Amino acid sequence: MASVSVSQLILFIAAMLVAASVAGLLTSTVNDIGDAIEDQGLATSDDIRSDITIINDAGATAVNDSNVTLYVKNTGSSDLSTRPEDIDILINGQFVTGVGSGRISLLDGAQIWSEGDVLRIVVDVSSVNIDPGENRAQVVVGGGEDVFIWEEPA
Repeated sequence: MASVSVSQLILFIAAMLVAASVAGLLTSTVNDIGDAIEDQGLATSDDIRSDITIINDAGATAVNDSNVTLYVKNTGSSDLSTRPEDIDILINGQFVTGVGSGRISLLDGAQIWSEGDVLRIVVDVSSVNIDPGENRAQVVVGGGEDVFIWEEPA
């Protein structure tokens, strides 16, 4: 009789160890998922607060002396960076690297690109194919992005 009780006690202890291990694993996994959701939520919140709009005149010629000048308004609710390394520009799908710090300026002379401020970006497009007809410029900064489409005359 005592041997049955001992074997049942050993099985009970083993079952409790397995249950505790599974519970610990599930708790750890749930915590990891919760942390990932929180991080994603913060990133999405930053993206929502960061918004831009290119306000160029689509009817005007955009290219002058192999430069395209883009006027980009901060329409989000957070300040954005004006550093060239934080601004990505694509012209007709080609990444443009010819944007230096001397080619980016805020129209009102401020140092911080705040909500409602307009940033002038002069892009050297000598290495990019600008064809007569429809052309596209895409600007991405701080999670906000916009596309400007213009017609280049033949």
